[in-house]
Amino acid sequence: MTLIGIIDRIEDDKIVVINIEKNKGLMYLPKNLFNFKIYEGLWLKIEISADENKTEQTRIEIKKLQQKLLSKSKKSKISNL
Repeated sequence: MTLIGIIDRIEDDKIVVINIEKNKGLMYLPKNLFNFKIYEGLWLKIEISADENKTEQTRIEIKKLQQKLLSKSKKSKISNL
């Protein structure tokens, strides 16, 4: 998905506020994310896409953490008996 937006303002020289075209909302990004000169009134093309690999990695990591917590919980209940 490609969005078009204009830099509306830069707050406290840290946060870039982007007004997405056709009243689709605002986007707030840290100024240090930009590797080019930015300024109020600059139009931006913003590409957004899903990262299924990263999503799956996160799911696997969460599952491992859940299993670890459950095994600790079971050990704790057994030791309390």
